[in-house]
Amino acid sequence: MIRPTALILTANYGSGHVQVANVLAEELKSKGFQPVLSDLFGEAHPIMSQVTQSIFIKSFSHGSSFYKWFYYGTNKLNANTITQFSRYLGRKRFLELINEHQPRFVITTFPLHAAPFLIKKSRFNIPIYTVITDYFAHPFWINPSIDHYFVASDSVKDGLVNHGVDKNKITVSGIPIRSDFYRPINREDVFTEYGVTPSSRVVTILAGAQGVLKNVKVLAQRLLKDPSLRVIVVCGKNKTLYEKLKPLAEQYSGSFQLYGYVEKLHEILNISHCVVTKPGGISITEAAAVRVPLLLYKPVPGQEGENAKYFKEKGAAFVVHTVDEIVRNVQKLFENETLLSSMQRSLELIHHPHSSSIIADYAVEEVQELSHVTR
Repeated sequence: MIRPTALILTANYGSGHVQVANVLAEELKSKGFQPVLSDLFGEAHPIMSQVTQSIFIKSFSHGSSFYKWFYYGTNKLNANTITQFSRYLGRKRFLELINEHQPRFVITTFPLHAAPFLIKKSRFNIPIYTVITDYFAHPFWINPSIDHYFVASDSVKDGLVNHGVDKNKITVSGIPIRSDFYRPINREDVFTEYGVTPSSRVVTILAGAQGVLKNVKVLAQRLLKDPSLRVIVVCGKNKTLYEKLKPLAEQYSGSFQLYGYVEKLHEILNISHCVVTKPGGISITEAAAVRVPLLLYKPVPGQEGENAKYFKEKGAAFVVHTVDEIVRNVQKLFENETLLSSMQRSLELIHHPHSSSIIADYAVEEVQELSHVTR
């Protein structure tokens, strides 16, 4: 039996958009669909894509003022003005994908305006859905030809409505994350694997592959001065940072665990009492799934800043800008059980645990209804 196809469009600007696309692909497979994933812009314009990705990463590390100007400057533009600019990017590759795979619907996890524009302009009668992967909706996500939006929170929904999107075209689904975060774990085995005990006070630092979280070595050294703490650092694919921290891991072998890229991040977060990280949409959603309080370090103005603002306002995170602030707030958490419990409760209220299922079910049901109507 030939499985119906679903086309998922994404982009490699940060890992979050691709992660969400992969999660949705797995969910759609379980519902009998054959997902086809495409980095549309990267496939259509590979050189331009590589250059702009490099600029994107450098703007986070070194050019936050430029990124702030771009993000909030374009935020004031009308959504139609932005879509006019980008609707032709990737159009040839998109039409090739449609003709080759004939998908029943299209899902985008990145604002790619060629897709909705071409679908509505051409003969294709294909629904197109957008999954917004942050806790704030920049107008760049908005396109009048998108059939439905899936968003992280009521505040994102309100933001879209304020920009003219029909509220009936928006579902508060939460942001999809890997199913590992919802599977029960054997805590005893996990404690043993990571060299900690149930009574350990575990602080985890998620450093990130692009090195955008600065001062990791200094921060780890400061935290390790407290003998009651166990520090875990996850470097991701940042091999330079991993090598830099290896001597420290050897020096504090009983209280410092160092990792590169880890498949089982859900296990580490499950045994952590707090996490220091940059406020990317996926990272903070994963932390919310396991209710681990967040210390959001130096948010870059833009989506990071808006994510951090939302979690701080909800009482789920501290926003910190120095190593001293991190150390003080870690101590505050461990000295105040009521504060710790309050933040965990806030994270629980923020999180939507069935995001990928909500999105996939909606898309599949709409396709089934459409097929009944057209028979």
